[in-house]
Amino acid sequence: MSNARVNQISSGQLACVLIVFRLSTLVLSKSVAYTQLFAEILLTLALSAVAFIAYKKSFYPAKNFPVYVTCALLFSLVFLDVMQYFKFTSGVGSSDVPLWVTAVLLAVFTLYSGVLGTEAVSRFCVVSVVVAALFILLLTVTNIADVRYDFFVANQNERINGFSLLKCFDVSLIFLLLAPDTAKKQGRALAFGTLIPYAAYAVIIMLCRAVLGKTAGIYKFPVFALFQLAEAGDFNKLDIMYVTLILLLLFCEISLTVSLFSRRIKKQVKK
Repeated sequence: MSNARVNQISSGQLACVLIVFRLSTLVLSKSVAYTQLFAEILLTLALSAVAFIAYKKSFYPAKNFPVYVTCALLFSLVFLDVMQYFKFTSGVGSSDVPLWVTAVLLAVFTLYSGVLGTEAVSRFCVVSVVVAALFILLLTVTNIADVRYDFFVANQNERINGFSLLKCFDVSLIFLLLAPDTAKKQGRALAFGTLIPYAAYAVIIMLCRAVLGKTAGIYKFPVFALFQLAEAGDFNKLDIMYVTLILLLLFCEISLTVSLFSRRIKKQVKK
């Protein structure tokens, strides 16, 4: 029996990786505007289509484009998510842990996990997606009693944020980097990895606007505010779940980016 390919992942794992990269940006978003959501969906779908065509035409980084450049662009987008998390922690989060401690721990663990390879990281992405699904389900169930079914009354700035649109490139970049190492059904993985996070975030947006009402646009991080209002039994607040979810998603993002860099360096050393 032949040995399995190193860093070979399944289409399901690729879909989970794509979900992680998109969902981490969405849940850190400060906007619950439908226009912003629709603009991001359209741009992500367009970029995903271009990436899929480029892959089918064999024009992807492994052959025709510097992988280092693509990895650097992806890392830049991940870095923006990390900076957004630290803004959340310093501005809204109530943790007494110094930022540098969180940064050092995150760096150490992601560097360690990153050198294990994309297959190992992608497996953890699957776990993170399951955890995210459970947290979002719990958030929905605990807030359902407070829903007022006025999804369109929130006084939210409906202008489109170009900075957030920039982050939509993450799905296409990670697909171009991982599609050649995916066993099969890359197109299906791209479709699920693109649509599922937006479907989940659409539910979160409707909950924010239905529960928070006109105050939804006042909160700096409305999704976090929604977790704070939720109650499950003896747990008065579920905001710890929000922080846990963000850290899990960021951990996967950084680890996978490090893994892609380390794999490329190993190939150069072998040459």
